[in-house]
Amino acid sequence: PTCGGGAFLRAALDRLVALGLEPAQAIDRVAGMDLDADAVQVSQWALQLWLLARAGGGGHGATTIDVRQGDALVDWPIWWGQGPVVIVGNPPFATPLKAGVIPESAARYRIQYAGVLGPYADLAAIHLLRAVEVAEAAGPGSTVALIQPQSSLSGRDTEALRTHLDKVAPLGALWAAREAIFDAGVRACAPVLHVGGDHHRPVSLSYGPQVQARRTQPHQAWGCLGADALGAPDLPAMSGRLGALVSATAGFRDEHYALVAACREATLDEDADGCSTARVVTVGAVDPLWSAWGFEPQRFGGQDRNRPLVDRHALPPKVQSWLDRQLRPKILLATQTKLLEVVVDRAGLAVPATPLIAVHTSPGDLDRVTAVLSAPPVVLWAWRRWFGTAMTIDAVKLAARQVGELPLPADEQAWARGSALVAGADGASRQQAREVAVEVARIMTGAYGASDAVFDWWHQRLVDRRVRRARPDSSG
Repeated sequence: PTCGGGAFLRAALDRLVALGLEPAQAIDRVAGMDLDADAVQVSQWALQLWLLARAGGGGHGATTIDVRQGDALVDWPIWWGQGPVVIVGNPPFATPLKAGVIPESAARYRIQYAGVLGPYADLAAIHLLRAVEVAEAAGPGSTVALIQPQSSLSGRDTEALRTHLDKVAPLGALWAAREAIFDAGVRACAPVLHVGGDHHRPVSLSYGPQVQARRTQPHQAWGCLGADALGAPDLPAMSGRLGALVSATAGFRDEHYALVAACREATLDEDADGCSTARVVTVGAVDPLWSAWGFEPQRFGGQDRNRPLVDRHALPPKVQSWLDRQLRPKILLATQTKLLEVVVDRAGLAVPATPLIAVHTSPGDLDRVTAVLSAPPVVLWAWRRWFGTAMTIDAVKLAARQVGELPLPADEQAWARGSALVAGADGASRQQAREVAVEVARIMTGAYGASDAVFDWWHQRLVDRRVRRARPDSSG
């Protein structure tokens, strides 16, 4: 399905010949379909040229090349379902969030299978379900491997799809890459699904442009397997949930635009008073255990501000109420970053600008919770758990509702030492705070019983982040 110019068909033909078939026999084993008439023509020519090249100028009699124009969600030929079959392809990654990019047939198919496909499941996921549906009809032994965006491994709108596929066609292998292998704005992966397979069997992981074997892993959450394919270090078993200690909130569109409209630069002798004004803190202003507010400019509402304040009385009543709930001691947590970057707002004077998350806990637990959020095993756990959902492949994306799912450490004494160091970072310079954050990370790695490899993984991300921030802004 969605065969395009025939690249996957030619690769399949090469594989069939390598398995011992004659070229003409191999041609009879493959078929393709695409909505685009020009793509169909190119694919037919590509297969004809492949056959001529393999034939060495000799004839093989009349050979039919089965590449046709049609919609694979509607027009799947009957004989394609006489299996076992192998269904491969690179369907379009069109998202329903953009009007007009999802064909009517795909919209109807998604509605028909609303219990499996979320309302924002993209076209690639729809084609994956359709391919598995046909492979099921073909019988056990059939295999499906369609290229997917990596967000499909952990995204909310493909959660029911993953659960369904684990029952009818479990993962047998998974490929992922950091590089942009295909012509798409997002990174890709390839789940390999076996109809009638055993979901207790380990999954083979591979990565990169050359499809290098990584290792086999027990079957688990697809996102975790995707991160493992890219070399995530091993984590020990972890229990307990941070939700026992915290609640978390984040602003939405209304709060964001209201803050932008009411934001102004504080005068030199003015500061937030926790009543009529509040400090606006953005994701870019949060460093490990340190805030750039008042020290470095932060971009907000299209302007650079050094000491951004928001006047409570300049906000709509609904947003005033939201602001009032934020003005208490809390932890500010940056998302869409390579680390979980946190700073303690002990005085409760800051208001988080979307998508910064406010993590609320009792005053006595502020340092303990900050130590958890600073722990390398927690960062790695979150990256694996929600792999592929962030804007960049190495970023950790957390929604406020997910903060409570993060695990707690087992070693209470080490946790206490890490918490004490967090408390000592108050008033530190950026460099001093960074040094404290590294030591907290080292202690908390041990508190979770994780290996030095987990700390090294975290520390390299910290170094990479620092190098990137030190580069001049090319945008001017």
